[in-house]
Amino acid sequence: METYWILEYGKVFLGYMFLMFLWPSVVFRKHLKDKNARYSFSFCVTIQILIINTVVLMLGLFHVLNKRLIVIMFYGVFMWSVSRHLVMIKSKRVASCNIRRCKVQIEKFANAFWKAIHPRIEEYLLLLIVVTFGVVFFSYGVLQIYTYGAPDMSHHHEWVNSLVKGVIFPEGVYPEAMHCFIYCLNALFGIRIYSIIKFLQCIHLIVFFISVYCLLREIFCWRYSPIFVLALYLTLDFNRFMYSMYRFASTLSMEFGLYTQFLCGLYLLRYIKGDGYDKQKGTGGWRDDNLRIFMLSLAASIMIHFHTTIMAFILCLSIAIFSIKKILRLNYLVPLFIATMVGCIVAMMPMAGALVSGIPFEASIYWGLQGMQAANDDVSQESANDSPGLLDPNADDLEVIEKLPDSGQKLVRGIIRVEKLIKEIYEHGYKLMYGKERGRRIFQVTIIVIGLCIIGRSRFGKQIGRICKGYPPIILISICSMLIVVTCNISGLGIPQIIPGSRHCSSGHVFILGVLWMPIDLMFSMAVVFVKDQILRVISVVLVGVIYIATKWFGIFHTFPYCKLMEYEAAVIVTNSIIKEFPEKSYTIISPKEELCQVELYGNHEEISEFVNRTKEDDYSISTENIFIYVEKKPIVYWQLYNFQGPAWLGQSRDNNIEAYEISAVAAQEDLSEYASINQIYSGGRVILESKAYEWCRSFEERYPNELIVYYEDENFVCYYIKQDMDKPYNLGIGK
Repeated sequence: METYWILEYGKVFLGYMFLMFLWPSVVFRKHLKDKNARYSFSFCVTIQILIINTVVLMLGLFHVLNKRLIVIMFYGVFMWSVSRHLVMIKSKRVASCNIRRCKVQIEKFANAFWKAIHPRIEEYLLLLIVVTFGVVFFSYGVLQIYTYGAPDMSHHHEWVNSLVKGVIFPEGVYPEAMHCFIYCLNALFGIRIYSIIKFLQCIHLIVFFISVYCLLREIFCWRYSPIFVLALYLTLDFNRFMYSMYRFASTLSMEFGLYTQFLCGLYLLRYIKGDGYDKQKGTGGWRDDNLRIFMLSLAASIMIHFHTTIMAFILCLSIAIFSIKKILRLNYLVPLFIATMVGCIVAMMPMAGALVSGIPFEASIYWGLQGMQAANDDVSQESANDSPGLLDPNADDLEVIEKLPDSGQKLVRGIIRVEKLIKEIYEHGYKLMYGKERGRRIFQVTIIVIGLCIIGRSRFGKQIGRICKGYPPIILISICSMLIVVTCNISGLGIPQIIPGSRHCSSGHVFILGVLWMPIDLMFSMAVVFVKDQILRVISVVLVGVIYIATKWFGIFHTFPYCKLMEYEAAVIVTNSIIKEFPEKSYTIISPKEELCQVELYGNHEEISEFVNRTKEDDYSISTENIFIYVEKKPIVYWQLYNFQGPAWLGQSRDNNIEAYEISAVAAQEDLSEYASINQIYSGGRVILESKAYEWCRSFEERYPNELIVYYEDENFVCYYIKQDMDKPYNLGIGK
């Protein structure tokens, strides 16, 4: 089975590379012909999301969505683009069958490629090594255990299954770009949806890491600094960030779209550095490449997940604050406003069409809005009651303030609020997330870097100011990241909670480490004047290795992430075997709900608690020839944490011990009626449920000797198989 899953990983990887990079590179070859690598990368990973999401959802709105049409459209456009290119080559009398001329063309391409990367070969190789290390780190655990690692993954799988059936927004309007992308991978390459969802995010991390690199490359002066930050990000222990980081190994909508915020910030920053719209020169406006990618990135963020759009807004606001005068000029503001509106309209168009057709918002949208509203209500209630908040002056402060004139009172109140807010960010942000000592050091470095930026604004620090010019937005977003954590952990600040802190941690950690590295970036940037560039490049290469060795030496090397177990992996293996071995719709699997998404498109599924209840009837049968019953002999503790393990060079392993109970005849006699929902049954009454299922199997075996076959069994799990005559199906009911 290990070989099977490795091959599935390879299929997903190749399919992803084709759909995300090769397809747009060929289709938009003319547009990308004279563009640099950064632009081409950003264009591919944003335009493809926009195209796939729009095409799939619009076909769904008109009730014509099906795999065959998707295959014709995407492969048709790709082959048409290839044929046009071949015709153009032929018109230039470069015969494709002429081996010698083909060899010349290949050599020209190779020489041009080498010429482009040769000046920075060490930089690109280091980036490749670091990104590969990150992908392997998060993929290693996923290849260890075959179950889904997060509860939401099954839910997303069901939504992709709905797309296969031609139904969009099955539970209400929700950003579906990730589901549409998975659907297209399945339609174009025939890869199992289970395999795609299992492995996609680990591969998609390539885009996340490169997007982070591109943004930081625009911020830092020394070109190796972004790689140093990524090296720290992928080696330092992140226990405080574990919840957010463990999700990197799971294909979830928000994590799939995290890269868009970095591209939004990058191209807004580059747009601000440009000349804006100039009609006489014919520059800026829609001709501005940076504005174009900003628009595409914004649209992609909305299509993937609203939380990523909120993160992009926070980052872009942090960038815009330091260039507000320039942005407010009409030649900058008008094109930016139009691009933002166009991006929002394009992204929301399929969702708006669904709302107009009568489909409501999905429940989690209301849940998120209610959470934000609750935070705002708390703030409003405190204001209405005139109750002092955490930032308000205390009694001693008020005694001093009341002696001051009115204008002085407002100023002092403001100073006190800022002072207390900084203390709260330090105590409940930096120290909470990084620990007492590390948090203190990071906070101190942040203050030092702020001081350097202030010095750089003076006439005595022009050299420092040139280097630190791009630092302020990253410093501000790092502080905002800590503020988000604070608002989620304590109330009374008078600041609304706009996004869960645990969801922002993985991105916020990037900016925190970026600030932490700024003094070293300053040192390298100033050393260029005194030290040869070649020497600094060698030092930089060595320093990446030093980061890796030092984190291991000092015991701060990261541990492997974890997953949340909801079933034994034997259940996944058996389900996969049944799908491959038996004809479609010829079988019914009776098991917990986790198998539903995996088997839905191939066979029938009956939830095990429903099965147990229906067996109490006098007459109960199942209308398929083959019946499989999954029974956990040692019922698993639902949603328990399972730590991935691996080699010491890749991460630190922690002990693993799957927690489970034991089924018994006594437990089978207990009542399940006190459990109101399926999740409550799985978490609190799983022993009772599995015991009842096992006892039913024993009872059936007594009634029909030799008809109950063991399809698979190990010490924890058993799958029973019943083959029945469809003219005379078995009565599965045993009565009350």
